[in-house]
Amino acid sequence: MMKHRGKKVLGALLGACLMSVLASGAAFAATKSITSVSIRVGTNAEAGDTLDSITIIEDSLEPQEDETYAATNSTKYYIRDAEWITSEDRYLSIGDEPKMRLYLYVADDDYAFRGSYGSRNVSVKGGTYVSSRRSSDELEVVVRLNGIKGEYAAPSDASWRDSGYGRAVWNQDQDEDDDYYKAVSSDYYDVYLYRGSTKVKELEDYKGTSYNFYPYMTKKGTYYYKVRSVPHTEEEKKYGRKSEWMESDEMYIDEEHVSDGTGQVNDSGIGGAVGATGQVGWIQSGNTWYYRYPDGTYQQDAWLKLGDIWYLFDSSGAMLTGWQTKNGYTYYLQDSGAMLTGWIKAGDYWYYLNTLQDGGVEGAMRTGWLNYKDKMYYLLSSGAMAEGWTQVDGNWYYFYPGVGYKAVDTYVDTFYVNADGIWKK
Repeated sequence: MMKHRGKKVLGALLGACLMSVLASGAAFAATKSITSVSIRVGTNAEAGDTLDSITIIEDSLEPQEDETYAATNSTKYYIRDAEWITSEDRYLSIGDEPKMRLYLYVADDDYAFRGSYGSRNVSVKGGTYVSSRRSSDELEVVVRLNGIKGEYAAPSDASWRDSGYGRAVWNQDQDEDDDYYKAVSSDYYDVYLYRGSTKVKELEDYKGTSYNFYPYMTKKGTYYYKVRSVPHTEEEKKYGRKSEWMESDEMYIDEEHVSDGTGQVNDSGIGGAVGATGQVGWIQSGNTWYYRYPDGTYQQDAWLKLGDIWYLFDSSGAMLTGWQTKNGYTYYLQDSGAMLTGWIKAGDYWYYLNTLQDGGVEGAMRTGWLNYKDKMYYLLSSGAMAEGWTQVDGNWYYFYPGVGYKAVDTYVDTFYVNADGIWKK
């Protein structure tokens, strides 16, 4: 779990032994407060890896390129221990932000940890502050490391479907339930069609593992395509690299079997042939849905309410799903495109999205305090529901894990929280 490296380790261990003998005396003898803490964390793990053991480094806050580490260079305190909160068994995905718990111990008897510690006085390089808990001689700090970097796995099995002409397929041999595959794969691709050395059609940031290129095979010749995995969200683009290109085998189209162009898609990503048929309402093109009006225009870059359900479309007219931000508010859209409200669970966390009864912007993700059915909840800046001991505005509260509401006027692990839910030492 943890390794030490640095010249202060021996002294730190001896100091720890001495403090265990004279703990109470040392605590009372301390006359100075440690007002701020600086630490650096980092990992050499990439997407598809599991987390390495943590090396503790003293006397340095410099980045370490070849280690997973926690470091400090203070003479007042040192890192006694470090452990992962994030599971060490699962494969890391691009953009994952693993959590680490650090135990800082007083190294100088003249000093003590006093007062409250938060993001204002706990500096974290290589990550972000999450929470802290202190005693006079020890400070426990939870940090979230910067996102995991890596290159997406290249698509496999780039080929043509046996029946018909021009249906490109890739990743058909992948097991979507394989944990490693899910960690390193991307659901979005760049796909380019060529006739000889001429590029015929470009698909960029395309979601799906097949595409019908036949509408673009309007001239006889030998066709092939290239496909690569690409990041999609801004977070993925920040940490993820495009994969190498995978090239398909060739397909020859003779003069007799060339396409007449029916079914081609225009630059906005909306099928031109759709308009020619007069189809209106919901229209599917590949794996993407659009909404077309009788005058031939599409719902674009705006919300649309059909019945009692809200849908959101991007600037190309494509219906959006998953987490989306619009006009400064964050929403969650199901795979069907329907906007959700109320409590939802996404990944490992619970979130609350405004309902009509709450007032405010319907569907917008809530942060801060929430009064729900006469119980108080706290939603972190990420929107995730707080669980366990959590510091809010300098006070410590306990939120029951799994259900999330605040404990009041009771004992939690021998610690009393008052009628407002505040624990006072």
